[in-house]
Amino acid sequence: MGRRYWLLLSAFLASSFGTWVYRLALPLLVYDLTGSALGTGLVYVMEYLPYLALGVFGGVLADRVDRRRVLVLGDLVSGVITTVLAVMISVGETRLWPVYGVAFLLSCADPLYQPAFRSILPSLVPVDRLPQANARIHMGEHAVNMAGPVVGGALVVSFGYEVAIYADAGTFLVSALLIWLIRTAPAVVAAGRSVRADLHEGLRFLLRGDRIVLTTALTSLACNFGVWLLLAGMVYYLSSYHGFTPEQIGVVYAFQGVGAVLGAVLGSRLIRRFPPGPVICWAVCAGGLAMLLMIPARGPVPIGLAWLGQFAAAGTSIVATATVRQLLVPNELLGRVLGTARMIAFLSIPLASLATGVFESFARNAYALMAFAGVSWLAIAAAVAWSPLRWVRLAGLRSESAARLEPPEESPRPDPR
Repeated sequence: MGRRYWLLLSAFLASSFGTWVYRLALPLLVYDLTGSALGTGLVYVMEYLPYLALGVFGGVLADRVDRRRVLVLGDLVSGVITTVLAVMISVGETRLWPVYGVAFLLSCADPLYQPAFRSILPSLVPVDRLPQANARIHMGEHAVNMAGPVVGGALVVSFGYEVAIYADAGTFLVSALLIWLIRTAPAVVAAGRSVRADLHEGLRFLLRGDRIVLTTALTSLACNFGVWLLLAGMVYYLSSYHGFTPEQIGVVYAFQGVGAVLGAVLGSRLIRRFPPGPVICWAVCAGGLAMLLMIPARGPVPIGLAWLGQFAAAGTSIVATATVRQLLVPNELLGRVLGTARMIAFLSIPLASLATGVFESFARNAYALMAFAGVSWLAIAAAVAWSPLRWVRLAGLRSESAARLEPPEESPRPDPR
């Protein structure tokens, strides 16, 4: 894979470790302050709203500026904001709305960061190794997540929220240092091009030029709504319905990480042997069945095993989807298209998080949400089976992508004789 890829992967793992400590600590903090499913669900609303406003602009930034510098700046800003949150807790400022405000500001960095991260990858690895590169990133992220929630729960219990969030800030600084060591060519922008023209070009490619990439975005949109009906209320469900301690909740999230690792391995292998359409279809189907198994599951291990199955299925689909997008989209459009596709996919997350909080507050029936989520994923799988994805063949996409990335051959020089 090369030194640059391993630096990028190491940076990603460093920030991912802290991110999952933060994502466990903050909902627990809000739950301690409010005891409310709606209050806990609003944390996820605040975290994902910035994607709706900034996702497209993050893609433009990734295509106009040195992507490495975008990543370093994003990590530094995230580290500063996370430190502010830790300081607020250390001085006793644990009122609800300031916590929500800091969570929102921290989340504003991610939609500007992620398009640069996802679009820099094809320039660091050979085209034929993109499935393995994507799988290792997804696998590494969730391998860290196996330890992150457990460590996060232990930090909260042993030292409090302040220490857990300071640890998160430190990981962003480590990530910034590692990415700074990567050397890449800066983006080349056509002279006189405006941001508006760049936005229009990326949107035109996604919405009018390529039905396959748009299909992957819409599939992710629908899948996110179903799974976030459960994810947004998971901390509340495990705490309120089962009385789990932070350590037990960490165990459930660790199973989630194991599932994602298995999914990354499966996704990398399956997409090299089968067309991506059927891989995504059967993975979504398996994820729906796993969510239905959450209904009868009781105890940290059975619940964790059902959650493992869901994230194994999701991980397989994510690796296949990411590889198709990276191979299909021209490099000069990659940041904008990936940013817009990610924005579309995340549109449903705040809605699902809010719906979970409202539904739990009035009906208190998490099992109805599990049934709806599982059945919705089975319906999505059926739709994918008849979508344009069924015609995609990875070998053809590799050939087209390799041709775009190869430098043009020099014209033969005349013989001086």
